Amino acid sequence: MTPWLLLSVLVALANLFAFILVRGRWGSLVPFLALASLIGTMAGNAIGDRTGLELVRIGDFALVAASVGAQLAMLAVVLLSAMGPQPGLPDDE
Repeated sequence: MTPWLLLSVLVALANLFAFILVRGRWGSLVPFLALASLIGTMAGNAIGDRTGLELVRIGDFALVAASVGAQLAMLAVVLLSAMGPQPGLPDDE
């Protein structure tokens, strides 16, 4: 396994657990949050490489940019899920 892929998975998991800890609950969104965390980590790392955001780097891996990307992606998933229909609520007719 290549180092950037291993770092991406580890950073995504760390951000996922931190997000769930702050949010305070497990739910049916956890698989979607895990996917968003992984995609956000990879996107944040790529953006950090392109913009030169080098606050904390591990080799060629932009740790801070990857973490910010993961947190923003998971926040987007939570906000988008809140906009959808809520189970158990009556429809307005």
